[in-house]
Amino acid sequence: MKNKDHIFKYFLIGLLSAIIGATVVLGCFYLFYLAPAQNKAAKSSSIAAGMTKVVNLTGTSSSQATKAYNKVKNAVVTVENYQKPSTEASDYFSEWFGSQSGGSSSSSSSSTEDQLAAEGTGLIYETDGNYSYIVTNNHVIKGANEIEIIMANGTKVKAKLIGKNATKDIAVLRISSASVTTTGTFVNSSKVQAGQQVLAIGSPLGSDYASSLTSGIVSATNRQIDDSPIKLSAIQTDVALNPGNSGGPLINMAGEVIGINSMKISSTEDGSEDVEGMSFSIPSNTVVATIKSIISSASGN
Repeated sequence: MKNKDHIFKYFLIGLLSAIIGATVVLGCFYLFYLAPAQNKAAKSSSIAAGMTKVVNLTGTSSSQATKAYNKVKNAVVTVENYQKPSTEASDYFSEWFGSQSGGSSSSSSSSTEDQLAAEGTGLIYETDGNYSYIVTNNHVIKGANEIEIIMANGTKVKAKLIGKNATKDIAVLRISSASVTTTGTFVNSSKVQAGQQVLAIGSPLGSDYASSLTSGIVSATNRQIDDSPIKLSAIQTDVALNPGNSGGPLINMAGEVIGINSMKISSTEDGSEDVEGMSFSIPSNTVVATIKSIISSASGN
């Protein structure tokens, strides 16, 4: 009987030891493995929730740019330069701007009809009764026998050249006001400062990319351009400009026109190195004064 009691006691002690040991093992497993994993998952959920909140925040800069763009875009047009096939649209200006050709002209063609020789951009700046007026670069319409305008909505209209100034690289065109809904507003360019955010609207590489928007900052003001026939003081920016952007507006973040895009430096003088981020615009004060001079001369005053 005593032997049986001893056996039972040993069994009971062994069972309790096993239970205690198992409890200790499970506790350690939870402490070192399960608890950290749960904490990690909780942190991940917190981070994910935080990221979702950030994504939902509204960016004021992009909204401002969009509003500025929408204010002006319908006043920005594509200018098409039609010439006889044997006429070269680009000579001096190809050095500054690259080829302006839309790709549909051919100097070797035997056709006598005017063909598309170059494309650029223009800004409708005024409407007076049955007519609206467009400002663009002189080099965009240089040598043209015929000029056509593609409106922002795709409508095509004929344009008449009112006058031009090669030194300031400005030309004024006139079209019927029937399709015009918006005009651009010039503001005082003397207030422009380096570091100011700016936007450019135009038709880089032609009408297929009309109403394209690029952005940047003013790099410097009063940059002197003196390379015949152009001689003027320009606004330098890092806005991306390409052949076809010439003649389009440079605007501030309020959608006001502070300049007309004219040229860029794409390589060093000897052509050994490419250059990025050096674009130039004619200040609005110069543009307005030149427009007035052209209109006055055309009116005989």
